[in-house]
Amino acid sequence: MKSVTGNDLVVIGGGPAGIAAAATASSLGLRVALIDERITLGGQIFKRVGPGFDLRERKSLGKDYARGSDLIDEIDRPNVTLLTSTTVLTIEDGKVITSHPEEGIRALDYRFLIIAPGAYDRPVAFPGWTLPGVMTAGAVQTMVKTQRISPGKRVFFAGSGPLALAFSAQLIGLGAPVFKVIESAPFPSPANALRLLSRIGGNLDLIRDAAKYRSVLFKARVPFKYGRIIVKAEGKGRLEYVTHAKADREWNPIPGTEVREACDALCVGYGFFPSHELFRLVDCAFEYDENRGGFSVLRDEWGATSVDSVFAVGDGTGVTGSYSAVAQGRLAGLQIASRLKKITEEERDSAAKPYARELRARNRFQSALNKMFDVGAGIYRLADRKTVICRCESVTRGAIDPIIDSTDDVSVVKGISRAGMGLCQGRNCQRHIAAMIADRHQKPISSVSFQTPRFPVKPVEIGAIADDSIREEKYFIT
Repeated sequence: MKSVTGNDLVVIGGGPAGIAAAATASSLGLRVALIDERITLGGQIFKRVGPGFDLRERKSLGKDYARGSDLIDEIDRPNVTLLTSTTVLTIEDGKVITSHPEEGIRALDYRFLIIAPGAYDRPVAFPGWTLPGVMTAGAVQTMVKTQRISPGKRVFFAGSGPLALAFSAQLIGLGAPVFKVIESAPFPSPANALRLLSRIGGNLDLIRDAAKYRSVLFKARVPFKYGRIIVKAEGKGRLEYVTHAKADREWNPIPGTEVREACDALCVGYGFFPSHELFRLVDCAFEYDENRGGFSVLRDEWGATSVDSVFAVGDGTGVTGSYSAVAQGRLAGLQIASRLKKITEEERDSAAKPYARELRARNRFQSALNKMFDVGAGIYRLADRKTVICRCESVTRGAIDPIIDSTDDVSVVKGISRAGMGLCQGRNCQRHIAAMIADRHQKPISSVSFQTPRFPVKPVEIGAIADDSIREEKYFIT
């Protein structure tokens, strides 16, 4: 195992929050190591084009791409060590243990640790969701934005929240043939609209963006329908049709309102879940808010968690968007620099004022948006008995239902059915199983404990972590 020593700060996650934290801390003299599992930095919002692409004009890929480029340029410093294509396996004894396809296992020591793991698309299980052609918004955005590949010739977008509008408009702007967008939340009420307008201060750029996205859909003649939810996807071997229906306040489909339409690509964007595995691994305290993605780590105004020397920033702490993520990263970097005596508390407070002010404004606005797009429990009731819930192990709802009759423990369901034992390690299925348990046993989903995080946090080839005593031979059990 190789050691990377002498780090004042290790940052896990190369998205907006992680880059901002690394940039701020390194600008104040800290020795920083920044880890990201992708080959390029930027996360989902600031995602870079892949190696081999020649990009002559940053703005050609939109404002977010240019914002990301400016932020990434800030960490071009000799006191920043970049570790891309690097997977974090675990955190133990004051070290971050990582795996790299060529460098192998590395151990990074730290005085402070910032975890900025980001978020991933909320998996929604419904009949046909495993068909080729059914994809999450993040996957489609990656295809279109970085590979310049359209997911299909007739793209249907189903989702909810501000990103349903933003993602669909961005896809259209990048050339993807989106022909219809449905939003599960109802049309905004006057009370919700007034609440949003009352918190517009510091968020005019978001309002302008929303108007621009609306204009893109209008010019492309793409209908945007409120109060509708995906019901099922159908096709022989791949997606051919989608069925959607009106949704009640709880997002349950209303019988008799179904509409079936032909398409060859379905983009599903019902929000995000924070990637909280690393926080659970180091035993951080949590709170619960479904509209921010469920369980989110508790922290103070600087990003400090309940675990000493561990900070949390970005959408991995509860989804609030890239502007908030950058501000959180800046504040954490300033606080750590202060604690390491690189700056005084007075200097910290002075530098923090604009970031704290922006964060308050963004959070107020985000809170109002969340009221407009409350996630309905019906999203977890779309699956029928034949619907696969755990894709990795091909476990259906019909196989899980009788187990839930006798337990309210996700780990018991996992042990009996194998749901959650696959490559995704429960990221796609455990929230759905927790919702099924909550529904069956009439208890809040926040009271359903998730399966225990274990080493390795992310899947890795056994050869990457095995020692020299393991030989490459084939063994058979008879």
